[in-house]
Amino acid sequence: MLSRLHRKAEALDQACLRAHGHPHDYAIRQELLNALEWDASFHPEHASPVIREVFREVHDHSTDLLTRIRSVDDPAGVSLPIAEIPSLRQRLAKLVHVLAARDRKPS
Repeated sequence: MLSRLHRKAEALDQACLRAHGHPHDYAIRQELLNALEWDASFHPEHASPVIREVFREVHDHSTDLLTRIRSVDDPAGVSLPIAEIPSLRQRLAKLVHVLAARDRKPS
């Protein structure tokens, strides 16, 4: 389950990178919107408290960004909120880091 979460975090980070580079591209905007959505199966209820806390930060930030992007009346004519992307990417990097650290620990 945590490996799926790791892949999702990396995919969202890649979508953020593309959106940051092309804030006016409608297709990339749609890709980012899709990547910002979190299925309930990604919630790490049984993971360590650190992973759960960092996941909550990422989830809350991405949900807020998703809501803000969707609230725009004319999505084709508006660029993405680029200022929000670096902070989301920092949280994603932290999540990837704690997930990788968990995988390196001996069982």
